[in-house]
Amino acid sequence: MRESLIDYARTIAPLQALFDKSLKSGKRTKRAAAGISIQLSAAERSAFQSVKELLARSATLAFPDDNAATCLFTDASDYGWAVIITQVQNWQATTDVTEQQHELLTCLSSTFTGSQCNWSVIEKEAFPIITACEKLDYLLLRPQGFHMYCDHRNLIHVFAPDKEVKKHVRGKLLRWALKLSELHYVVEHIHGPKNVWADMLSRWGGAVKRSVNIKRLTAKRKPKQRRTIQSSQVVLRPLDDENFIWPSIAELKTIQESTPPPAVAVPDEHGLYKLDGRIWVPPRATALIQRLCIIAHCGQQGHRGQAAMTTHLNRIFEIENLSATANKFVASCLMCCHVKGGRVVKRPWGETIDCNQRNGVLHFDFLYLGESFGEAKYLLVLKDHATHFVELTVCDSANSTATVEAILSWHSRYGVPPIWVSDNGSHFKNEVMSELRRRLKTQQQFTPAYCPWINGSIERVNRDILQVLRAMILEYKISTRDWIYLIPMVQSSLNHTPVPSLASKAPVELFTGLPCPSPLQSFYSHGKKEILQIPDDADKIEGENVVNFDVGDYVLRSRVDDKQGNKLHVTWTGPHIVVRADAHSFRVRHLVTGDESDVHASRLKFYADNSLNITEELLEHVAAQGTVLAVNELKEHRWNNTIKDYELRVNWRGLEPIEDSWEPITTLGKEIPTLVDDYVTKRELALQQHWGKVYRE
Repeated sequence: MRESLIDYARTIAPLQALFDKSLKSGKRTKRAAAGISIQLSAAERSAFQSVKELLARSATLAFPDDNAATCLFTDASDYGWAVIITQVQNWQATTDVTEQQHELLTCLSSTFTGSQCNWSVIEKEAFPIITACEKLDYLLLRPQGFHMYCDHRNLIHVFAPDKEVKKHVRGKLLRWALKLSELHYVVEHIHGPKNVWADMLSRWGGAVKRSVNIKRLTAKRKPKQRRTIQSSQVVLRPLDDENFIWPSIAELKTIQESTPPPAVAVPDEHGLYKLDGRIWVPPRATALIQRLCIIAHCGQQGHRGQAAMTTHLNRIFEIENLSATANKFVASCLMCCHVKGGRVVKRPWGETIDCNQRNGVLHFDFLYLGESFGEAKYLLVLKDHATHFVELTVCDSANSTATVEAILSWHSRYGVPPIWVSDNGSHFKNEVMSELRRRLKTQQQFTPAYCPWINGSIERVNRDILQVLRAMILEYKISTRDWIYLIPMVQSSLNHTPVPSLASKAPVELFTGLPCPSPLQSFYSHGKKEILQIPDDADKIEGENVVNFDVGDYVLRSRVDDKQGNKLHVTWTGPHIVVRADAHSFRVRHLVTGDESDVHASRLKFYADNSLNITEELLEHVAAQGTVLAVNELKEHRWNNTIKDYELRVNWRGLEPIEDSWEPITTLGKEIPTLVDDYVTKRELALQQHWGKVYRE
């Protein structure tokens, strides 16, 4: 009887699913089904009514006749398929198939389930044909054969016996084509609009809900909301601002009196309320909190970051939601954008030395900082492994003499560390160092070449030194060649900054046992004079910042593509204005020179939105970042007796003649040797001889 019910499978599908679910845990027998009570939902009741209507409208089937022409109609949709087999008693060859007098022999339909839903279109179209040939072969095996009609042209090339099978056809279709080889048939194409019967069956009940199979999920972080900087709040160096007011006890006392203190707050001898021994700062005193953050972060503190600023403030003040406030403050610091960030290096192995004893392991390494106004070019860095205490020594060159003097100086103050760790440089691995190691009775370990992560402790402090130097050069508006005068401040910043890896203690506290002075000491002084113990372990927390920008916004550009450059130049230059956004890059314009260039998005990071006020101070700030300019012409030269070198007057491309500068010939010879050589060959003999000496060196 089912063969005479049109689209029976799709109509009864909700009831069939309920039946399978009810008998899932028991036997699938009539006796077991009779004892199960079920409740029909609204959709299931509607399906039950549709099935009863199908029974009432069941089609009349004809008996197969060997003398009649047999026709097979198939069609498939995304979610179902249908088959109709008819016969025509008086076949008219000149009449279209849709105009013939058809008698229904049987019909068959079903839905695609499981992996069948992922089949291609040609596979779904071919499946009902193969199903009909397997299940309804008793109707298709006729002496005259049968006519096969389908509305997919590609199937003709697959199933037509007189057509060559294409090489790209899938193996499944080839196996199905072999099953048809035993049947006698003629395949013909019928246009979709004329294939009304089968098409109606395959799409009957199209309102049925379609299921979606999820193959994979991709988790994406929600972009962080960009900060909006008001024009009146843009202050690059707040400590240099004439309107900056240093906080005082009287001001804080006045603010506390205007706000009811907490119930557990206790006043001290100055009349200031304290919580757990720290001065309570009312949450409404936002201006005071802002100035306290500036003192703890800017200036000689070297913009060390959120953790260092939070630790300094927590030692003296009790500020509500200080971590969130510090995070927002550091994120809005325009100076930090230039010196922080960059590529993350995944270290294959951890450090090979584990020492929790003060002065137990000494790391040392040379850090090249470039030319200065003197002879110095290198910085010898000595670091205690356990406490992170460092000493910095300015050197003219990287040699064993400077290393021996620095180690002996360390020995005279703190004693001899039993283990030294360094790289394989010739200034460390030679007879002088071996003799010094033998006399001091120490052990020296060398790290493999091109593996800086093995000596990661000293490489980590080298990165901090460069970051603090870059920030201070911008902060104090000095030349990159004046880095020598900043070394004492850098050493003080490294040794007196509490870090999370030392349980929020400063290296000077753990190494010398002396208290760490706070940058807010002039405001309020307190502390305990006791020796602190080194913690057994520490946690290192890293995070990421996701930013975006649009046309009209201001961005910073990375120097990662510069093959050669001064290490003391800031990592991120700018700001630049975004003038165009492409698919994978942006066109940015320099604020000073006006030059435009296409930059990949990975080389840019957000600085401020289009409301940023371009002031003279900001333009001077951009010009002082070591921007690489092209040389237009070398005009003249002179002898500088102070530096014992010739200077050339350089005319820069894109700048006015009044902005020409005098540059040492030694420095220019390393950057533009061809231009300098062309200029010198046309000048007097003394300049040529001096240039020849510089060129040979």
